Amino acid sequence: MDSTFTSKDKLTFSSGPIHFNFKTAIISGACRSGKTTLGNILGTCANVENVEEPWTAKLLPLVTGLGLMDEAIGKEMFIAYVAELYIEIIFLRRANFRPGDLSCIWAQKDHEEVYARLTELNTRLDVKKYTEKNNPLLLLNLTEVVPFLQFLFDAMPKSKLIYVIRNGKDVALDCLNKRWFSDKQLLSPIKALPYQKYKYKNNIWHLPWWISSGDEDLFISYSEYERCLYYWCQTVESGYKLVNEMRINGNCVSVHYEDLIKKTLDTTILVTEFLGSKMTPKTEYAIAKLKLRTPKINNQEIIIDKNLNNRYIKTQDKLFL
Repeated sequence: MDSTFTSKDKLTFSSGPIHFNFKTAIISGACRSGKTTLGNILGTCANVENVEEPWTAKLLPLVTGLGLMDEAIGKEMFIAYVAELYIEIIFLRRANFRPGDLSCIWAQKDHEEVYARLTELNTRLDVKKYTEKNNPLLLLNLTEVVPFLQFLFDAMPKSKLIYVIRNGKDVALDCLNKRWFSDKQLLSPIKALPYQKYKYKNNIWHLPWWISSGDEDLFISYSEYERCLYYWCQTVESGYKLVNEMRINGNCVSVHYEDLIKKTLDTTILVTEFLGSKMTPKTEYAIAKLKLRTPKINNQEIIIDKNLNNRYIKTQDKLFL
């Protein structure tokens, strides 16, 4: 097919960014660190639109950062996607109406607001007027993007980062209970995530993208718990320098899971002030319902590779200074 697209330099996605000037923030950190819990609380705050794990927003920084896509095109696509996502969110076309879910729209927004947005917002011009009046913030909950924060903040330079931290061994126990890094999952994955195919002892393994080159055999040889602890170390260490720089510059606030659970009100106030928002009665209700998530611990003693355990201790000490 003939096309006028003869050069990637001419390719652009000109839509939302021109017409919608909106605030953004990112929640990130390792899985099972409290990001979803915090996101659901913040979604109840005034003019905060919480979006849980938008797949494309997570994938574009990753494939670009791994060199699988041209960086300029990836960034253009990301900016346009986030703008389109924002419009869809304001329209409530992506709202969760499942009443039992913590992310349910009824748990996060007043019925009057939901009804008004469903019935009164019919065109993009309506959305534009709504956003100019209310200035809602788009809160992107993105796990495992810390290694690619530079990409994200080049695309959204005015964005803020909420970095969630949890004790590494608690994260590993939670991941272990999810069986995310079991042999079964790694040999025949059920989640649509980027994997590298790797042959080991006559089997084709689907290894997560974050495994360092040369560590493939080591990772497979680890116990399931050790794989989970290795994941935490990789994720946390990869973004420590940039996260710390952003914290010094005032563009990042760190939230410890333990503080989120034990000092929920104080932590929520800290983060809402950082975002320029405020709590609502829905926020107070969400905080009152919050329950401590305690990892299920196997009665058997967990044996950890000595080098991996030393690595964990160094990383844990650096994070919890």
